[in-house]
Amino acid sequence: MYIRFVVAEIDEDSGREMGIFTAGGILHEDGELYDYEIRHRKEILSWFSSNLNVPDVQASESNYYSKPGAISWFKSSATIHISKMREYVQILESHDVAVKQLVTERPGNVVYEDDFQVAAIPFKDTFL
Repeated sequence: MYIRFVVAEIDEDSGREMGIFTAGGILHEDGELYDYEIRHRKEILSWFSSNLNVPDVQASESNYYSKPGAISWFKSSATIHISKMREYVQILESHDVAVKQLVTERPGNVVYEDDFQVAAIPFKDTFL
């Protein structure tokens, strides 16, 4: 089982619903977050930076190995990571940004995997 948190806006790179880290970054850049939310967001991002690899396939557009359209999904066993994501969801929802939790057995063609996540190029029928 794989889990992903998204908002309704479509991400230009993947063509799918935008992940919440990107959505939170937009709120921050637009100056919508309160000081305490900026601090909390920074703490959560710092935690993820220390506890989750950025898949090589997504690290940057200039990365030779990047796979445009690959999106990340948490493994259902990554309970601490998922809990931290739910903390992040609270920041978005406090600004009336609706967040959906997607659950699937078929995230797509897996191009990266570690203990906590996979990055996959979605199948055509994956959450259209």
